[in-house]
Amino acid sequence: MPIRITGLTSGLDTEAIISALVSSYNYKTNKYKKAQTKLSWKQDAWKTLNTKIYSLYSSVGSMKLSTAYNLKSTTVSDSTKATVKAGNNAPTGTQQLNILKVAQAGYLTGAQLSSKTTTSTTLAELGYTGGDAKINLTKGDGTTKEITVTQGSTVGDVIASLKDAGVSANFDETNHRIFISSKDTGKDNDFTLTGGNTEGARALYQMGLAVGSDATNATYKSYTQYYDANDTKLEQNVVKAIQKYQDAQKAYKTASGQNANLSSAYGYATAYTEMMDALKNSGLSDDDQKKLKTLLGMSATQRVNSVMDAAGNVYTEAGKDADGNTIYAYDNNGTKQYIQKVVTYQGSDNLTYTANDDGTYTDKDGHVWTATGDKDDDGNAKYSYISDDGTTQTISIKENVAYYNATGTSHKIGDKYTDKNGVVYTPNDNGTYAGTDGKNYILDGTTFKEVDSDKNVVSGGKTVAVSDCTTEDITEMKYTQGTAATGIERSADVLSKIREDKKDTLTDEVVSKLTSNIEKVNVYESAEDSLAADDEYSRKNIIDSIQQAYQTGKASDVTKVTNKYAEVITKNQTTMTTAQKTMDDNSVLADLAAMDSTSSDYTTALTAFVKKVQNSKEIMDQSSQYTNSGAKKIDGCDSEIKLNGITYTSSLNTYSINGLSITAMQATGDGDTNAITVTTATDTQAIYDKIKSFLTQYNSLINEMTSLYNADTAKGYEPLTDDEKSAMSDSEVEKWEEKIKSSLLRRDDSLESVMNLMTNAMSQPVTIDGKKYYLSSFGIKTLGFLNAPENQQNAYHIDGDEDDTATSGNEDKLMAMINSDPDTVVSFMQQLTTNLYDAIGTKMKSSTLSSIYKVYNDKEMASEYSDYTTTIKKWEQKLQDQEDAYYKKFSAMETALSKLQSQTSSLSNLFGS
Repeated sequence: MPIRITGLTSGLDTEAIISALVSSYNYKTNKYKKAQTKLSWKQDAWKTLNTKIYSLYSSVGSMKLSTAYNLKSTTVSDSTKATVKAGNNAPTGTQQLNILKVAQAGYLTGAQLSSKTTTSTTLAELGYTGGDAKINLTKGDGTTKEITVTQGSTVGDVIASLKDAGVSANFDETNHRIFISSKDTGKDNDFTLTGGNTEGARALYQMGLAVGSDATNATYKSYTQYYDANDTKLEQNVVKAIQKYQDAQKAYKTASGQNANLSSAYGYATAYTEMMDALKNSGLSDDDQKKLKTLLGMSATQRVNSVMDAAGNVYTEAGKDADGNTIYAYDNNGTKQYIQKVVTYQGSDNLTYTANDDGTYTDKDGHVWTATGDKDDDGNAKYSYISDDGTTQTISIKENVAYYNATGTSHKIGDKYTDKNGVVYTPNDNGTYAGTDGKNYILDGTTFKEVDSDKNVVSGGKTVAVSDCTTEDITEMKYTQGTAATGIERSADVLSKIREDKKDTLTDEVVSKLTSNIEKVNVYESAEDSLAADDEYSRKNIIDSIQQAYQTGKASDVTKVTNKYAEVITKNQTTMTTAQKTMDDNSVLADLAAMDSTSSDYTTALTAFVKKVQNSKEIMDQSSQYTNSGAKKIDGCDSEIKLNGITYTSSLNTYSINGLSITAMQATGDGDTNAITVTTATDTQAIYDKIKSFLTQYNSLINEMTSLYNADTAKGYEPLTDDEKSAMSDSEVEKWEEKIKSSLLRRDDSLESVMNLMTNAMSQPVTIDGKKYYLSSFGIKTLGFLNAPENQQNAYHIDGDEDDTATSGNEDKLMAMINSDPDTVVSFMQQLTTNLYDAIGTKMKSSTLSSIYKVYNDKEMASEYSDYTTTIKKWEQKLQDQEDAYYKKFSAMETALSKLQSQTSSLSNLFGS
């Protein structure tokens, strides 16, 4: 703003005079600013209230479902044996429960060692005199970890190694024993400690950890089954067993893959048959049938965001060109084909308009056109702007879309560097490079140098030689527009035209069923197959056989194909059971079976395994020498329960069965006489609390809305200008503005509309089995205008509610009804909340004035706010122009007065005065 020095000659207070002259313009500007501020406050008030309305809408959305009232409570005859909680879907009644076994972790208590033993004691001091000792820690799931200890290893070292191997371990210096346990309960989490060689067995013995249990012996036997005194035959036994394992593995995989394909083929055959029948009955040409199948196999979003050519090929979005036009691509057998979508916007004046991000349009003169909310006779949206003379100009604007064939070419835009430490340097737009180490660099000749945010080299910062880096081209696609592409339409529009053309045959019901079947067909045909394509029961061969059978025109031919599958599935299940047993019996060979038998690693591993077999045999033969009588192992086990005569197992003590959450705590024993009873019933208190919670939320909202609607008037109060605020204290300003804000929704039509639809929905009757029920039928009613506190006349109260002083003394009719006839109460609440949900949902539908899930005219308000911005700018400019004009005139006057004063002074000097 220019600095003006006025009144120097005339002595007039020019600024005050001009301010008075333009006061009408200033008044207009402030008037619109105040109106815009008030509108902004109103928008905020509605946003806050709308959030609460939507919250109620979401709550009643769940309450209209029957599952919301399937609330159950459960009692157990002996809570020391088990605890049970019932979910909503748990059946009511009494069930029998036996706890046969409680899950536990594996525990090993080592034999007592010398009283002098500490964690620093070495194995040599414990009496171990051998070389490297191999100790195997084998989990219940078959995984094994090998631990190596020596004479110099301490007790503390062994404890640390055991922990690293996946168990809990500790040395108790008071009792001089090593304690080991699995970290979790269950058979698969159990463990055994065995010697990987004879030295390992001896080391375990000296540490007091050699236990002669069935589990330990089973681990040794899993190796000794291959033993032969002849080393050559021993190795041959192992190699044969590996081959046997691999054959079983292959047989299992093939049988499992075939069964997976065959089991799901039944659904595929049905879906394919129904899909083809529907397409044939549609009356469409073969080309349109192909298009319809493709289109219905896409999601609604995919159809909106893609285009289809006349041949039925679908082009999806592949990016934007330099001008922001969308590029679509179609993969034609590995070759990309591109289409360029060019969008222009034409007004009813035949001029071109530019679309803005906020939904407005700009013309060639820079005028911004805003949506009016209306449409012309062709359905095109209307837009307007206020011209300089204050009149409103209106036009309609339509979107013109054209497609062009395009060529996409890859262009290099720079190099990306990677140093020896894996740090990547990627070029930025400002000439620097961004490192994946979080720093920025410049490329100074042949060296990357660290720089700060101002691109200054950091003193002592990181430097990297380019010669120590590898480079990679960074490219981008550039598209060249070609000839016009014809026959291109948005996929969603193609579907609409096909459906409109055959609307008699392609009804909503037919399309819905067709879509479902197409989805099933696509899922089966696109799923990955674990089998080779030439396998008799690969997906490809199954698909071909079903489709060929359909082509015969007889539905029975498809059935003949699928009828053969059951026998194959049964045969495969037997194969899988046999193969699984073979793999389980030889599970210690799993790692060897997975290796390449021609590799040196395999040879090394085979030699080590043969040695482990020999060691296991030796340890078994001398087991009496390697067993601590003072050690004890308790095996980890799964829990086992029986519910209504059916047995279930788990690695934990918790179960989830048919809506019941069961925690086993202590064994009961088997049989009816030992069973405990689990009784499940409807939780009437929970249903009561749910209804009460709903009413509490409803009351809070309707009371607030009533208060806002009946708020005191703020007539005479308007938002303050900065000058007005400066003349008041902060507390006075706050009170002034709060007075306005609290009255913004007073007598608001939208608010009244929402209140009416809510109160009407709550007061409507619900018919159940021919009888009408109201909320009052269940002891739920308002207090009435005369008895209710101010602005709470629409709130509902429950008779007998101990938390409600107004009705706590009345008979509790609601709880009585829930206890005697819960189905009627639930049916009523479902229908009542459905009515309320539908009423609010209808109000929240999108329109030209409001957005989806809004009960007020947010679009209209946003447009009005934008109009105020335009109007304020216009009046601010008028004010500025008027001030400039007056200042120019006063400046001219000052100049003239200055000249006159100078001339008068000169004449005075001539006459000697």
